[in-house]
Amino acid sequence: MPSSYTGAEKRRIAWLAIKAGKQSIAGDRNTDTIAPKVKREMDRIEERAADRGEREVQALQRKLSAARDAAATAKATMRTSSGKDRATARTQMHEQEAAARRVERELRRYQ
Repeated sequence: MPSSYTGAEKRRIAWLAIKAGKQSIAGDRNTDTIAPKVKREMDRIEERAADRGEREVQALQRKLSAARDAAATAKATMRTSSGKDRATARTQMHEQEAAARRVERELRRYQ
């Protein structure tokens, strides 16, 4: 599942991991000595990040679909044009394809 953590969340996770490590070292080896409060807070942070990540993926997929549609429209315009209009349409097509590739690279970040 894709997750998207903010900087503050990353710092808080690090702090909670240190705190949990100290609690684990201080307690009995055969029992779980990490406080439930620490576990709950970690779970809440992970849930928020997962939800944010899902929303970002959905937004990027919508943006990718729009970019691909725009590239296809520009290509159709290029093929039906001639002269200077064709050159302008070709430039637009290349720009739209580049935009789609940028969005695809961003989407790969979540996989």
